[in-house]
Amino acid sequence: MIDVLVTNLVMQRDAPAFAAELDAAGVRLVPHPVKQALGEAELLALFGSRGFDGWIAGDDEVTDAVLAAATPRLRLIAKWGVGLDSFDLDAARRRGVQVRNTPGAFGVAVAEVAVGYLLMLTRHLLAVDAAVRAGGWPKPEGRGLAGSVVGIVGLGAIGRATAARLAGFGCRLLGADPAAEPPAGVEPAPLPELLAQADHVVLCCPLVPATRRLLDAAALAAMKPGATLVNVARGPVVDEPSLHAALAAGRLSGAALDVFAEEPLPRESPLRDLPGVILGSHNANNLAAANAAVNRACIDAVLGLR
Repeated sequence: MIDVLVTNLVMQRDAPAFAAELDAAGVRLVPHPVKQALGEAELLALFGSRGFDGWIAGDDEVTDAVLAAATPRLRLIAKWGVGLDSFDLDAARRRGVQVRNTPGAFGVAVAEVAVGYLLMLTRHLLAVDAAVRAGGWPKPEGRGLAGSVVGIVGLGAIGRATAARLAGFGCRLLGADPAAEPPAGVEPAPLPELLAQADHVVLCCPLVPATRRLLDAAALAAMKPGATLVNVARGPVVDEPSLHAALAAGRLSGAALDVFAEEPLPRESPLRDLPGVILGSHNANNLAAANAAVNRACIDAVLGLR
């Protein structure tokens, strides 16, 4: 029997749909409790107690130490999703572990949420809902998107899909990405220029060394006064204490954050106390069609272990 560890919540939920196919192939999925992702210590304890031939992983902390504990038995990691920023890919290569992911799988899913966040911020939708539930009947004036400048940082699948959806809102679109040409309708702009001009900044870039704390105190200070920020990329792309300071001081008018430096967001995070902030749960990718495609890719990958 081929044993495959599963530490992704969606794959754990949907695994029964593949049971007959996997049983016939001699592949057994072994789910492990997880809330968002497993850290190095948890994984070391897990691989110290038993071995696995494959692993369908989420955003787990796949370090060299974890791979050392998991090999030589572990042959394949199928990353459920796209981002590999928590994986030590060099260590995986050295230890002979194949790593697969599903590039582009969540472009549409995340782009829809990015646009939704922009509408919530510019039309005060969340605040109106909360006030009406509390017995109020507010009439806040919105800024809207028509005629505004939206800067998209990162023009991969998510950034391009976000631009395509914003095209119908009558926005001027700027794009910053040193590794990609902007799609039609998006004006290329260096990051400093984008930050200075954009009424709304949408982060869609991967987390790599060059983008870690890309929006630090200096970059946030360079944003247009009163601008809003949407982060559907990765939490560490933004320096959260500096963002909190900019929001608390009123230099930025609002933010929508689907991702955070630490997930789940700690209860003591001061971001929870800011009324102009919309908080997500790293769930922008959670779209049925996208999930089905990624599930299938992961199952196909582990079936290749036979």
